[in-house]
Amino acid sequence: MQSSKINDKRQRIELEFPMHCSANTLYSYISSPSGLSSWYADDVSVHGSNYVFKWDDGEVLEAELVKNVNRKHVKFRWINGDNRNEFLELIIHKDEITDDLALIVIDSAEEANIEELEMMWENQVQHLKKQIGA
Repeated sequence: MQSSKINDKRQRIELEFPMHCSANTLYSYISSPSGLSSWYADDVSVHGSNYVFKWDDGEVLEAELVKNVNRKHVKFRWINGDNRNEFLELIIHKDEITDDLALIVIDSAEEANIEELEMMWENQVQHLKKQIGA
């Protein structure tokens, strides 16, 4: 994990998770509403370039898709909630020498909540791996 300060209260974190699947398969799970709703949120819908993420606990967050590189990278900018104007990035990294594939997650949290965020992402990515069969 890497981290860097965004401001006095929030830190950016970068987590890397080895994945055992194709880049095409992984990309569909990180970029499409049906893929994201199978592991990240309970329901995801798209309205133009905005994605609406809903969880069973009633939380609803909206994000604008600001970057979409086919089979490589998606970047969302939160447009509501406590993290407004912060980003969530999901990057597919393929090692050129070994061909190993990894999912890189870039997110942010208050310094006191970094460990909790890391555990949340560990659980979410484990769920993703089960969905993919990796």
